[in-house]
Amino acid sequence: MSHKYIKLSFLSLLVASCSLIISLDKKYNHSSHNYGKKDFSIIYSHSIMGETHPCGCRHFPLGGLPQVAGLFHELKEKKDIFYIDTGDALFPTPVIPKHISKSARFGALNLARGLDKLGLKYMLIGDNDLALGFDFLNELKKEVSFEFLISNLKDDKVLTHKKYATIELEGKKIFLVALVKRDLMPFKYQKYFTPMEQAMDKALKDIKELGFEKENKNHQLIVLSHSGIKADEVFAEKYPRIDWIIGSHSQSFTNFSYDVGETRIVQVLSKNHYLGEVKLAYTGSKKEAYAYHEIRDELHLKIPDNPFHAYIQEHKTTLEKIRDDEQKAFSNFSSSNEKLKTAASCIECHTPQGEKWMKTSHSISYHTLVQANERNNTACIKCHSVGLGDKNGFVNVNDMVLFENRKTDQKTRDQYWKEVANAFGKDVGSIRKLSEKKRMALSKKWLKIDKKFAVEHNFSNVQCLNCHDQHMDHPFHISNKPAPSRSEKLNKITKNCLNCHTSEQSPEWYKKNDRGLYDGPNQKYVQKMIRKVACPLN
Repeated sequence: MSHKYIKLSFLSLLVASCSLIISLDKKYNHSSHNYGKKDFSIIYSHSIMGETHPCGCRHFPLGGLPQVAGLFHELKEKKDIFYIDTGDALFPTPVIPKHISKSARFGALNLARGLDKLGLKYMLIGDNDLALGFDFLNELKKEVSFEFLISNLKDDKVLTHKKYATIELEGKKIFLVALVKRDLMPFKYQKYFTPMEQAMDKALKDIKELGFEKENKNHQLIVLSHSGIKADEVFAEKYPRIDWIIGSHSQSFTNFSYDVGETRIVQVLSKNHYLGEVKLAYTGSKKEAYAYHEIRDELHLKIPDNPFHAYIQEHKTTLEKIRDDEQKAFSNFSSSNEKLKTAASCIECHTPQGEKWMKTSHSISYHTLVQANERNNTACIKCHSVGLGDKNGFVNVNDMVLFENRKTDQKTRDQYWKEVANAFGKDVGSIRKLSEKKRMALSKKWLKIDKKFAVEHNFSNVQCLNCHDQHMDHPFHISNKPAPSRSEKLNKITKNCLNCHTSEQSPEWYKKNDRGLYDGPNQKYVQKMIRKVACPLN
């Protein structure tokens, strides 16, 4: 047989093999990836909820695209990484009010562009990601190179996506299946999804044709799941061949994998505060094949002249302008209602309590948002003010401060906020780190500015009614009901505190169980923190 004939035969075989692979890829809406390094990991995030940078509330800020970029830069020096997201990346909620839809749209698009710059390969959509519908997701897809990976979306035309993906390593082949729990999706979109078990049964048949061998230990099956950790446990019991379930939705934190048989289930916390790592090429102990990374602020220093800083600064400036325009255009439907009593009213009688309040960071907490260029971010404002969304409070950030007769022009409002900013100066730094004396001085300055501008109600900052309940006619209201006991009052205050001091914002307030999941408040620590800001009894 001539060498020419052998070469032609080999070439024909190669072309036929490539044609078969391409045919299967098209048939099953599938993509494949090849990596050469011996060390390889899947890095995953979920529940980013539209956040591009740390909010600034925590003692030790976590998250942020510049910080994630720093981590990836460090990891890539040692290994190949494959970045995926398992849902709820784009929006904080599944419903976006119409009056903030422009800022929500811009924020989601810009976050997606940022994740694309980080090297995101696949995103499984969650319920929050459908807040603006499939049309928005298709619009977003035109802006990025990453793919949506969804194995149980019925209609291939409703959203451009892939159903399956494979990763080939040295001696190993990884099969990715991505499933969302239909019942979790917004009701009007549930009809577009196949139930998870039905989709998994089909997926097992499809990936078999793509080369998956059930008995081959070098073939690993990974399910990306947007269903919550309880549903993942049930799923692992039904499909024991799954090697890993990379989950989301319930925001459970697994600092080591939770195992059901041979299936390992993992999740991390939200907003890029933590990223998980599945070490697929690891040959050491089973426990060490999983890790999580805390996205600390100093990680941004891993990249000299980190380009994400300029990206975030431009993002924040543009987003704040959009939010400002939205708030100015949004009319206050509750302007005629009787308003909640603010701290200025309370301290007329409760002088010692007012002085204690003025010494706390609560009394000037809204300025934290001013410093972070987030003054119009309602997701943050709710915990830096009193009465947001209350008919007796405010619904429009532009009406957070109400002037005499509740009527004033925008020029006066702008001048008011300019004087508040001047009172703090440019280099005030962290509100939390200021001395009690300095905080009290700033709080008094703010109250004087309120008096100068004839402010009737200033709902900014954490105030008396964030913790305490009082009748609108207090102190003149006479109730026929017995006064609540001290323990009842404390329980109510504790509940109010935990509405903002969540496990996400104040993790030190919470305990963990033996699986590494947050397991309720650490009441001893919570009461210690409450005592620090508690009003004097007399």
